[in-house]
Amino acid sequence: MVFLHFTGFLILNGQQSQSKITGEKVVLFSDRTLYITGEQILFSAFLQSEVETNQVEMSRVLYCELIAPDGNKIAGNKYLIKNSSAFGYLTIPKDIITGIYYLRAYTKFMRNSGPLYYHYTGIKIVNPKRNEVRAITDNNYLSEGLSGEENPEKTRDSFLISPDKSQYVTRDTVHISVEGIETNQSSWKGLSLAVVPEFSISANKVRLSENIQFEKRVFYYPETRGLSITGKLTDSATGNILPLIRINLSIIGKGRDFMAMQTDTAGRFFFSLPDYTGSRDLFLSAENISTSTPKILVDNDYCTLPVHILSNNFTLTKQEREVAFKMSVNLQLGSYFNKDSISDVLNYQGQDQAFYGKPNEILYIDNYIQLPTLEEYFNELVTLVKVRKHQGKKYFRVLGTQSGLIDFDPLTLVDLVAIDDPSKVLAISPINISRIEVVNMLYVKGDQTYGGIINIITKHGDFGGIDLPSSGVFINYGFLADSSHYPGIYPLPIHYPDTRNTLYWEPQLKLNKDNSTKISFTVSDTPGKYLIILNGINSKGETFRQTSTIEVIKYQMSQAIKDKVRTPTQSSD
Repeated sequence: MVFLHFTGFLILNGQQSQSKITGEKVVLFSDRTLYITGEQILFSAFLQSEVETNQVEMSRVLYCELIAPDGNKIAGNKYLIKNSSAFGYLTIPKDIITGIYYLRAYTKFMRNSGPLYYHYTGIKIVNPKRNEVRAITDNNYLSEGLSGEENPEKTRDSFLISPDKSQYVTRDTVHISVEGIETNQSSWKGLSLAVVPEFSISANKVRLSENIQFEKRVFYYPETRGLSITGKLTDSATGNILPLIRINLSIIGKGRDFMAMQTDTAGRFFFSLPDYTGSRDLFLSAENISTSTPKILVDNDYCTLPVHILSNNFTLTKQEREVAFKMSVNLQLGSYFNKDSISDVLNYQGQDQAFYGKPNEILYIDNYIQLPTLEEYFNELVTLVKVRKHQGKKYFRVLGTQSGLIDFDPLTLVDLVAIDDPSKVLAISPINISRIEVVNMLYVKGDQTYGGIINIITKHGDFGGIDLPSSGVFINYGFLADSSHYPGIYPLPIHYPDTRNTLYWEPQLKLNKDNSTKISFTVSDTPGKYLIILNGINSKGETFRQTSTIEVIKYQMSQAIKDKVRTPTQSSD
């Protein structure tokens, strides 16, 4: 057990905190720092390694949260890291009160260093429907914080941002060229570009109180394969750890999967999960142990350690108030027209097929004369499964020609949940069973080998009413966020009002071989000045921000056109 005691405070200028223990750090860019409740915070993040070797595998999962200054989580999601970068969005809950909040980003591996080494971005959130403002307590008060500077991180002119003109009418198309003016542009690790209202982006100097005690109880391995679930197995009566015991994990519903793994000598387990999206139900259980009653303890997938961020009182400048009012009106108006089809549902790919693929045999119960017990279906019909008895106890045997099949017990599942007690399975009423799928080959799953697979699928997915293992625990687990689409940044049909607050967002801006690129987008119906913001990070971890300004004006119909519209055209005789 390790205790790290900190005093004083830590200044994160430009959000480049480093993890000396894990060797990973995260740098995140958001489209804005001023939002209205109900909006989406768009972000791009870049992962860097402090270890100078090409053989070190880096994490593949980013954890991004919206938190309060006291560290309490407001919202959060997990995002897949590809080529050391990730992007996505977080939806701001509609019911939170006005105040200063923070985007926090880290990997599970970075949790070994504690929350002081995560990335933090301060943001202002306005709830136009509530009068309350989040209060600042004495222990995290700061006299200065987010400022109204437009370009606080700019250190040098690395790029030339050139709009085709400086002024546009509503619904006009903007063409922008971005050209690198330095010779070492290949060193840029990542670029992102946003077009947002002026004064909706602020300086970001985040200060964390270090007067906390970090107790490191668990070592987190880097998630180099994807999402993972970890925990430990203990005896519920004594609290002692249970090493070398098999843990079963089932993913319930579509995209079904099953995996099994033994606990290590410290009683801990580690499951690497598929790259699913959305939320799904998981069921974890331990094998039967005659000498103890197992209890499964699952690690929290998000960091729950306390953190105190020094914040100033929430204030808005005159310009920020005007921008916030416009954005609030846009959001409310857009809610009547733009019914977002994006929802945090499962992104299923492929057919609803179990992890073992196509079974060797499928026994449809309703195709046969109803028999009183399930055992009679196995023993009376010609099937690949037989029920045998040894020392008064019944067990399943899968029949096949493969050598070694009889040397291992089959994996017996009910609705894809492993059941180690054959008597419970045989007690299921056949009237509740839809079909039985059988694989009569040796099957290796994780570090376990099985003498075939028997999967009993019930008609209603209710496990046939049997008692599930007492050690079992159901978890509604959040898999990866679906970042394939950004809501609210695409132009609507011409007969809809265009109420976008962020006009354009490219989380991973790509350059051509000549270190340049061109982008185009349409402006919305909201007049005003907009900032074109280019954020970047190089291979050394140095960040920069450059901006350019465009203006959107209302379309004014000329007097000649007005007269032509109002005056009917007269035809000559």
